Amino acid sequence: MRRLPSLNGLRAFEAAGRHCSFTAAAKELNVTQTAVSRLVRLLEGRLGFSLFQRHASALELTAQGQAFLAGLTDALDSIARLAESVAAMR
Repeated sequence: MRRLPSLNGLRAFEAAGRHCSFTAAAKELNVTQTAVSRLVRLLEGRLGFSLFQRHASALELTAQGQAFLAGLTDALDSIARLAESVAAMR
């Protein structure tokens, strides 16, 4: 069985990718900007590729980051829909 990347890292990347900002992602997730940055770095290390190009005052998704974000957002949305549908089975 394959080992999944850290779910916290995936959540941090997904939020940072949507906002193109570690600061905005941190605010959404109620953690520090440093925590989001660290989680994304660890995720990049686990995946073996960069998700962002880091500039002095901005983040930009790499091509791999864009592709990963699209698939990850779909996967997280699917999990949310599954949870809602199972909760409605009363």
